[in-house]
Amino acid sequence: MYREIKYFLVSIKYNLKNAYVLGSSFWIGVFSMVLNNTSFYIIWYLFISATGDINGWGSYDIFGMLGISTFCFGITNSFFYGVVKMPSIVTRGDFDAVLLSPRLILNRLSGMNFSITALGDLFMGFGVFVWYGITKLFSFEQWLMFLVVIFLGVITFLCVRILVSLISFYIHDGELISGQIFKLFLRPGLYPGSMFPSKMKLFFMTVIPSLLTSTVPIDYIKTNSINIFLLSFCVTLFWLLITVIIFKISIKRYESGNFLR
Repeated sequence: MYREIKYFLVSIKYNLKNAYVLGSSFWIGVFSMVLNNTSFYIIWYLFISATGDINGWGSYDIFGMLGISTFCFGITNSFFYGVVKMPSIVTRGDFDAVLLSPRLILNRLSGMNFSITALGDLFMGFGVFVWYGITKLFSFEQWLMFLVVIFLGVITFLCVRILVSLISFYIHDGELISGQIFKLFLRPGLYPGSMFPSKMKLFFMTVIPSLLTSTVPIDYIKTNSINIFLLSFCVTLFWLLITVIIFKISIKRYESGNFLR
């Protein structure tokens, strides 16, 4: 396990070095994504200014939610971008190299690709949710639980990203389909949890766990409910187990040289 962790960290190191070599292109990619994300904050700020709070959610809460969502997206699309590109890797037949590697398949796959622009999501998301915690005057216990629930959200986000990418093992050229399905998961998490009726909110926390990767950490802080944490933990564990099982089943369907189909 130590060697796998070391390999993963080394992969991140070399991917960052290779990206930084691009010089100005590296920073343009990062800052362009920051500017793109800023537009969402401006839109939500203007909306809240015009309509007022949404069932107790103010502009700061929505900013914190967006920060968590972009952080989860940034972590997955930067350090695990190989998972995102899995459909194209499988279609081209490049998955052979992953299977022949002495490393864990998922570990080797994650470091095969890297997204520079996703670093903009990661940095901005991290900065925004830290700013949210500072403005809300979090206690040490609140910071600890807040970060733990965000960590659970990152795991869930990654699990869903892996699952939709596994479509490529069942459908030839499944890159487009997996991308569209992932958008269905992503979009509900871009809206405050207070907008959803209770049953629909539970649906988007469990069956399609979008809110787990954005609004749930804010909900925990606002309610200080241990039930929210327990639900988040159980749902994350469920999706993690499902992902491991389906991943092992799916890779057995791979045929070398898929690009010849």
